[in-house]
Amino acid sequence: MFKVYNTQSDIASSLQNFLLNVDPNIRKTQLNIIPFISLGMILSESSVASDIAKSLKDEFSLVQHDSVIRRIKRLFKNKFFDPYHFYDLVIRYVISNYKPKHNDRRIHISFDHMFSHDNYTVFMISMRIGKQGIPLWFRCFNNKYHSEAFNESLLKEGISYVSSLFDPSFHLIFLADRWFNSTSLLQHIDSLGHIYCIRLKRNIKVLVYDKKERHKVWKFLNDIIPYKYHSTSFHDIILTDYLFKTNIVISKSDGVSDPWIIVTNGSTKRAIKDYGYRFGSIESLFKNQKSNGFYIESVIKADLDYFTSMYTLVCFSTLFLTILGTDYSKNKRCYKNIKITTHKYFIKNGTRVKKRVMSLFNTGLTLFHLAFQSSRYIRIPFSFTLYDI
Repeated sequence: MFKVYNTQSDIASSLQNFLLNVDPNIRKTQLNIIPFISLGMILSESSVASDIAKSLKDEFSLVQHDSVIRRIKRLFKNKFFDPYHFYDLVIRYVISNYKPKHNDRRIHISFDHMFSHDNYTVFMISMRIGKQGIPLWFRCFNNKYHSEAFNESLLKEGISYVSSLFDPSFHLIFLADRWFNSTSLLQHIDSLGHIYCIRLKRNIKVLVYDKKERHKVWKFLNDIIPYKYHSTSFHDIILTDYLFKTNIVISKSDGVSDPWIIVTNGSTKRAIKDYGYRFGSIESLFKNQKSNGFYIESVIKADLDYFTSMYTLVCFSTLFLTILGTDYSKNKRCYKNIKITTHKYFIKNGTRVKKRVMSLFNTGLTLFHLAFQSSRYIRIPFSFTLYDI
């Protein structure tokens, strides 16, 4: 008889050991079901309780399907399960053991809102790993455009929390889109000793030197014409009626319909490139949780506590698979018997260029499916060691 590796019991036991290491006081009822829910989410690629239940076998095969669903839903509704505290313990452990690749120790942090139809709003802060991101801090709200989800005190709370995750040797760069044009938010990031690169709306006023007038005048950003072939930088510019002093960079207009206007307290030479990292670090994360991964939008009628607990385990599973993807990319020697095409070569301007064609999340997901109940040994590490890629 052939030996089977990475069985459901093996994986659940390894996840239980990790959770005990992270939280020795975790309730036994939570310890006994959370690993199976996460496993079921990954196998079914769904966040719906019935789909999760259908993917669980072994001891769950001896239990009525409806009973398994009820066990899953009990965890999502359990008043003794604090999802934010649970994820706080996990992410603090992961970041404390993070393996940076670059000597400059620059960390790109993105924040934005995600909507699940008109039912839920999530404010998310993510960390860029390679060309995608992992969840660091999030808060869930009922309905689309819930007012509390956009409250500045909430945004500052999340930013301060993320700042506390990293020791001072790391250089954090916060990235955000045009919605976050608050000078108060910029001041908060600056006060924490970090860099911001945030895109501005065009209807914002700035005090800028006018060559014809030979003195500074108030202009709307929309009235500043960008150069065609190179970016334009303004240092120590005055922003809005609050007289906030900062730097602004306007990207070149050639080949784009809407040039970026980036406000930063860092290097104007790097601001455009830094801001470009926002798309992969948070947009790909939302995609992994929606149409490319766990289909959270299939959950539509649950109350907020249920959705928050479910979403937290989606974030936990997303984190685990992305870490698994970084391990495969970093430790290829440990995966000699398995070949996943993560990169391809293309010819660009006569030069052979290597390009990633499979995200770290999908690399981890593919590897997990190949390893699960396999007749040959395929490494699945459960140390949650995150590598920079």
